Amino acid sequence: MNTSSYFSLGATLYTPCNHRNLRMILQKGLGSKSMVFCTEDAVLERELSHSLGNLRYSILNLDMSRSKFKRFIRPRNPKVLAEILSYEGIEKIDGFVLPKYDLRNSDEYRNVLKRSTKNFELMPTLESIDVMNATKLPNIRDSLKELKGNIICLRIGGNDLFNILGIKRMPCQTIYETPLRSIIENLIIAFRPYGYELSAPVFDMLHDKDTLTRELNMDVNYGLFGKTAIHPDQVKHIESFFRDYSSNNIKQAEMVLEDISPAVFQVNGQMMEVSCHSNWARRTKHLANSFR
Repeated sequence: MNTSSYFSLGATLYTPCNHRNLRMILQKGLGSKSMVFCTEDAVLERELSHSLGNLRYSILNLDMSRSKFKRFIRPRNPKVLAEILSYEGIEKIDGFVLPKYDLRNSDEYRNVLKRSTKNFELMPTLESIDVMNATKLPNIRDSLKELKGNIICLRIGGNDLFNILGIKRMPCQTIYETPLRSIIENLIIAFRPYGYELSAPVFDMLHDKDTLTRELNMDVNYGLFGKTAIHPDQVKHIESFFRDYSSNNIKQAEMVLEDISPAVFQVNGQMMEVSCHSNWARRTKHLANSFR
Protein backbone atom coordinates (compact mmCIF):
# COMPACT_ATOMS: atom_id res chain seq x y z
CA MET A 1 0.00 0.00 0.00
CA ASN A 2 1.11 3.57 -0.70
CA THR A 3 1.13 5.04 2.82
CA SER A 4 2.35 8.51 1.86
CA SER A 5 -0.45 8.85 -0.71
CA TYR A 6 -3.11 8.02 1.88
CA PHE A 7 -1.98 10.65 4.37
CA SER A 8 -1.79 13.29 1.64
CA LEU A 9 -5.41 12.80 0.48
CA GLY A 10 -6.89 15.26 3.00
CA ALA A 11 -10.48 16.13 2.13
CA THR A 12 -11.20 14.24 -1.09
CA LEU A 13 -13.65 16.39 -3.02
CA TYR A 14 -16.12 14.73 -5.42
CA THR A 15 -17.29 16.36 -8.66
CA PRO A 16 -19.70 14.84 -11.23
CA CYS A 17 -18.35 14.38 -14.75
CA ASN A 18 -21.35 16.13 -16.25
CA HIS A 19 -20.17 19.42 -14.71
CA ARG A 20 -20.09 22.14 -17.36
CA ASN A 21 -16.69 23.36 -16.10
CA LEU A 22 -15.15 19.89 -15.80
CA ARG A 23 -12.14 20.68 -17.99
CA MET A 24 -11.21 23.72 -15.87
CA ILE A 25 -11.79 21.87 -12.57
CA LEU A 26 -9.77 18.85 -13.73
CA GLN A 27 -6.96 21.24 -14.61
CA LYS A 28 -6.96 23.63 -11.65
CA GLY A 29 -8.87 21.83 -8.91
CA LEU A 30 -11.04 23.45 -6.27
CA GLY A 31 -8.57 23.83 -3.44
CA SER A 32 -8.48 20.27 -2.11
CA LYS A 33 -5.48 17.95 -1.93
CA SER A 34 -7.33 15.30 -3.92
CA MET A 35 -10.42 15.07 -6.14
CA VAL A 36 -12.64 12.32 -7.53
CA PHE A 37 -14.41 12.84 -10.84
CA CYS A 38 -17.56 10.75 -10.69
CA THR A 39 -19.53 8.89 -13.35
CA GLU A 40 -21.50 6.82 -10.84
CA ASP A 41 -24.05 7.96 -8.23
CA ALA A 42 -23.62 11.65 -9.08
CA VAL A 43 -24.65 11.03 -12.70
CA LEU A 44 -28.06 9.84 -13.95
CA GLU A 45 -28.11 6.94 -16.41
CA ARG A 46 -29.41 9.19 -19.18
CA GLU A 47 -26.47 11.57 -18.58
CA LEU A 48 -23.76 8.90 -18.65
CA SER A 49 -22.86 9.18 -22.33
CA HIS A 50 -22.52 12.97 -22.12
CA SER A 51 -20.52 12.67 -18.89
CA LEU A 52 -18.06 10.21 -20.40
CA GLY A 53 -17.63 12.41 -23.46
CA ASN A 54 -17.03 15.41 -21.23
CA LEU A 55 -14.45 13.44 -19.25
CA ARG A 56 -12.69 12.14 -22.36
CA TYR A 57 -12.34 15.62 -23.82
CA SER A 58 -11.13 17.06 -20.51
CA ILE A 59 -8.46 14.37 -20.06
CA LEU A 60 -7.20 14.81 -23.60
CA ASN A 61 -6.65 18.53 -22.98
CA LEU A 62 -5.22 18.17 -19.46
CA ASP A 63 -1.90 19.95 -18.87
CA MET A 64 -0.02 18.20 -16.04
CA SER A 65 2.83 20.72 -15.80
CA ARG A 66 1.07 22.62 -13.00
CA SER A 67 -0.52 19.69 -11.18
CA LYS A 68 -0.84 20.28 -7.43
CA PHE A 69 -3.52 17.80 -6.44
CA LYS A 70 -4.31 14.13 -6.98
CA ARG A 71 -6.95 13.23 -9.57
CA PHE A 72 -9.05 10.07 -9.42
CA ILE A 73 -11.95 8.89 -11.55
CA ARG A 74 -14.90 6.93 -10.21
CA PRO A 75 -16.24 4.78 -13.07
CA ARG A 76 -19.81 3.57 -12.94
CA ASN A 77 -18.84 -0.12 -13.01
CA PRO A 78 -16.08 -2.37 -14.41
CA LYS A 79 -17.43 -2.02 -17.97
CA VAL A 80 -17.21 1.78 -17.80
CA LEU A 81 -13.75 1.48 -16.22
CA ALA A 82 -12.60 -0.49 -19.27
CA GLU A 83 -13.89 2.26 -21.57
CA ILE A 84 -12.21 5.03 -19.57
CA LEU A 85 -8.89 3.15 -19.58
CA SER A 86 -8.95 3.36 -23.39
CA TYR A 87 -9.07 7.18 -23.43
CA GLU A 88 -6.10 8.98 -24.90
CA GLY A 89 -4.17 10.68 -22.09
CA ILE A 90 -5.63 8.51 -19.33
CA GLU A 91 -2.10 8.01 -17.97
CA LYS A 92 -2.30 11.62 -16.72
CA ILE A 93 -4.82 10.52 -14.08
CA ASP A 94 -3.49 9.30 -10.73
CA GLY A 95 -5.98 6.50 -10.23
CA PHE A 96 -9.49 5.20 -9.75
CA VAL A 97 -12.15 4.82 -7.10
CA LEU A 98 -13.81 1.41 -7.54
CA PRO A 99 -17.46 1.82 -6.49
CA LYS A 100 -19.42 -0.87 -4.67
CA TYR A 101 -16.44 -3.19 -4.60
CA ASP A 102 -17.54 -6.60 -3.30
CA LEU A 103 -17.35 -10.32 -3.95
CA ARG A 104 -19.66 -10.10 -6.97
CA ASN A 105 -17.54 -7.70 -9.02
CA SER A 106 -14.00 -8.14 -7.62
CA ASP A 107 -12.88 -10.52 -10.39
CA GLU A 108 -14.22 -8.22 -13.09
CA TYR A 109 -12.45 -5.19 -11.64
CA ARG A 110 -9.17 -7.09 -11.39
CA ASN A 111 -9.43 -8.43 -14.94
CA VAL A 112 -10.06 -4.95 -16.37
CA LEU A 113 -7.17 -3.42 -14.44
CA LYS A 114 -4.79 -6.16 -15.59
CA ARG A 115 -5.20 -4.91 -19.16
CA SER A 116 -3.89 -1.45 -18.24
CA THR A 117 -0.28 -0.59 -19.02
CA LYS A 118 -0.08 1.76 -16.00
CA ASN A 119 -0.29 0.74 -12.36
CA PHE A 120 -2.92 3.25 -11.29
CA GLU A 121 -3.50 4.04 -7.63
CA LEU A 122 -6.76 2.54 -6.39
CA MET A 123 -9.41 3.25 -3.77
CA PRO A 124 -12.04 0.48 -3.66
CA THR A 125 -15.24 1.67 -1.97
CA LEU A 126 -16.97 -0.59 0.55
CA GLU A 127 -20.65 0.29 0.21
CA SER A 128 -22.65 -2.79 -0.80
CA ILE A 129 -24.69 -5.31 1.17
CA ASP A 130 -21.64 -7.61 1.49
CA VAL A 131 -20.15 -5.02 3.84
CA MET A 132 -23.08 -5.53 6.23
CA ASN A 133 -22.03 -9.14 6.80
CA ALA A 134 -18.93 -9.26 9.01
CA THR A 135 -18.28 -12.88 8.03
CA LYS A 136 -17.75 -11.81 4.40
CA LEU A 137 -15.13 -9.17 5.19
CA PRO A 138 -12.19 -11.64 5.30
CA ASN A 139 -13.22 -12.86 1.83
CA ILE A 140 -13.35 -9.29 0.53
CA ARG A 141 -9.90 -8.74 2.05
CA ASP A 142 -8.58 -11.84 0.28
CA SER A 143 -10.00 -10.59 -3.03
CA LEU A 144 -7.90 -7.43 -2.70
CA LYS A 145 -4.54 -9.20 -2.40
CA GLU A 146 -3.61 -8.89 -6.09
CA LEU A 147 -4.38 -5.16 -6.02
CA LYS A 148 -2.89 -4.37 -2.61
CA GLY A 149 0.30 -2.77 -3.94
CA ASN A 150 -1.78 -0.18 -5.80
CA ILE A 151 -4.37 0.49 -3.10
CA ILE A 152 -4.10 3.82 -1.27
CA CYS A 153 -7.04 3.14 1.00
CA LEU A 154 -10.51 1.68 1.18
CA ARG A 155 -13.27 4.26 1.12
CA ILE A 156 -16.38 3.77 3.26
CA GLY A 157 -19.51 4.64 1.28
CA GLY A 158 -21.73 6.00 4.03
CA ASN A 159 -24.72 7.10 1.97
CA ASP A 160 -24.94 3.84 0.02
CA LEU A 161 -24.88 1.93 3.31
CA PHE A 162 -27.59 4.21 4.70
CA ASN A 163 -29.63 3.48 1.57
CA ILE A 164 -29.41 -0.28 2.13
CA LEU A 165 -30.83 0.30 5.62
CA GLY A 166 -33.55 2.62 4.31
CA ILE A 167 -32.42 5.53 6.47
CA LYS A 168 -30.45 8.75 6.10
CA ARG A 169 -28.37 10.97 8.34
CA MET A 170 -30.47 13.40 10.37
CA PRO A 171 -29.50 16.99 11.32
CA CYS A 172 -26.94 17.40 14.14
CA GLN A 173 -26.10 13.68 13.94
CA THR A 174 -22.61 12.30 13.40
CA ILE A 175 -22.25 9.02 11.57
CA TYR A 176 -21.13 7.51 14.87
CA GLU A 177 -24.62 8.17 16.25
CA THR A 178 -26.18 5.93 13.60
CA PRO A 179 -26.22 2.17 12.92
CA LEU A 180 -23.20 2.66 10.65
CA ARG A 181 -20.95 3.01 13.69
CA SER A 182 -20.84 -0.77 14.15
CA ILE A 183 -20.15 -1.27 10.43
CA ILE A 184 -17.25 1.20 10.54
CA GLU A 185 -15.85 -0.61 13.57
CA ASN A 186 -16.11 -3.96 11.78
CA LEU A 187 -14.31 -2.55 8.72
CA ILE A 188 -11.46 -1.14 10.81
CA ILE A 189 -11.02 -4.44 12.64
CA ALA A 190 -11.21 -6.48 9.41
CA PHE A 191 -8.80 -4.37 7.35
CA ARG A 192 -6.49 -2.10 9.39
CA PRO A 193 -4.47 -4.89 11.08
CA TYR A 194 -3.76 -6.30 7.60
CA GLY A 195 -2.25 -3.09 6.23
CA TYR A 196 -5.27 -1.37 4.69
CA GLU A 197 -6.04 2.25 5.53
CA LEU A 198 -9.63 3.48 5.42
CA SER A 199 -11.13 6.86 4.58
CA ALA A 200 -14.03 8.33 6.57
CA PRO A 201 -17.50 8.65 4.98
CA VAL A 202 -18.96 11.87 3.65
CA PHE A 203 -20.64 14.41 5.94
CA ASP A 204 -23.59 15.56 3.84
CA MET A 205 -24.86 18.49 5.92
CA LEU A 206 -23.34 21.47 4.13
CA HIS A 207 -23.76 24.20 6.74
CA ASP A 208 -23.36 22.43 10.10
CA LYS A 209 -19.68 22.92 10.94
CA ASP A 210 -20.19 22.11 14.64
CA THR A 211 -21.44 18.59 13.94
CA LEU A 212 -18.79 18.15 11.24
CA THR A 213 -16.15 18.98 13.85
CA ARG A 214 -17.63 16.44 16.28
CA GLU A 215 -17.57 13.83 13.52
CA LEU A 216 -13.98 14.64 12.61
CA ASN A 217 -12.98 14.16 16.24
CA MET A 218 -14.47 10.69 16.10
CA ASP A 219 -12.86 10.02 12.69
CA VAL A 220 -9.35 10.60 14.04
CA ASN A 221 -10.17 8.68 17.23
CA TYR A 222 -10.91 5.75 14.92
CA GLY A 223 -7.70 6.42 12.97
CA LEU A 224 -9.45 7.65 9.82
CA PHE A 225 -7.09 10.33 8.48
CA GLY A 226 -8.86 11.06 5.19
CA LYS A 227 -12.46 12.11 4.53
CA THR A 228 -14.82 12.57 1.60
CA ALA A 229 -15.99 16.14 0.93
CA ILE A 230 -18.96 17.12 -1.23
CA HIS A 231 -18.49 20.90 -1.35
CA PRO A 232 -15.44 23.19 -1.49
CA ASP A 233 -16.64 24.90 1.72
CA GLN A 234 -16.03 21.63 3.58
CA VAL A 235 -12.48 21.21 2.29
CA LYS A 236 -10.84 24.01 4.27
CA HIS A 237 -12.61 22.95 7.46
CA ILE A 238 -11.66 19.26 7.12
CA GLU A 239 -8.06 19.86 6.12
CA SER A 240 -7.58 22.48 8.85
CA PHE A 241 -8.83 19.94 11.36
CA PHE A 242 -6.35 17.30 10.18
CA ARG A 243 -3.56 19.88 10.24
CA ASP A 244 -4.41 20.95 13.79
CA TYR A 245 -4.75 17.36 14.97
CA SER A 246 -1.31 16.41 13.67
CA SER A 247 0.24 19.62 14.99
CA ASN A 248 -1.21 19.05 18.46
CA ASN A 249 -0.01 15.44 18.59
CA ILE A 250 3.28 15.49 16.68
CA LYS A 251 5.50 16.12 19.73
CA GLN A 252 3.93 13.22 21.59
CA ALA A 253 4.34 11.01 18.51
CA GLU A 254 7.99 11.98 18.07
CA MET A 255 8.70 11.22 21.73
CA VAL A 256 7.35 7.69 21.22
CA LEU A 257 9.60 7.21 18.18
CA GLU A 258 12.80 8.60 19.71
CA ASP A 259 15.54 6.01 20.26
CA ILE A 260 16.29 7.44 23.71
CA SER A 261 12.70 7.27 24.96
CA PRO A 262 12.07 5.00 27.95
CA ALA A 263 9.76 2.05 27.47
CA VAL A 264 7.05 3.77 29.50
CA PHE A 265 6.60 7.49 30.18
CA GLN A 266 3.82 10.03 30.67
CA VAL A 267 2.82 13.03 28.61
CA ASN A 268 0.08 15.40 29.73
CA GLY A 269 -1.14 12.85 32.24
CA GLN A 270 -1.33 9.93 29.80
CA MET A 271 0.86 6.86 30.04
CA MET A 272 2.73 6.23 26.79
CA GLU A 273 4.33 2.90 25.90
CA VAL A 274 6.79 2.70 23.03
CA SER A 275 5.82 -0.90 22.24
CA CYS A 276 2.07 -0.14 22.19
CA HIS A 277 1.88 3.37 20.71
CA SER A 278 4.51 3.21 17.96
CA ASN A 279 2.04 2.50 15.11
CA TRP A 280 -0.16 5.42 16.17
CA ALA A 281 2.94 7.62 16.36
CA ARG A 282 4.13 6.68 12.87
CA ARG A 283 0.71 7.29 11.35
CA THR A 284 0.41 10.65 13.14
CA LYS A 285 3.84 11.67 11.88
CA HIS A 286 2.90 10.72 8.31
CA LEU A 287 -0.19 12.90 8.59
CA ALA A 288 1.80 15.83 10.00
CA ASN A 289 4.38 15.57 7.21
CA SER A 290 1.66 15.69 4.54
CA PHE A 291 0.47 19.10 5.80
CA ARG A 292 3.87 20.78 6.10
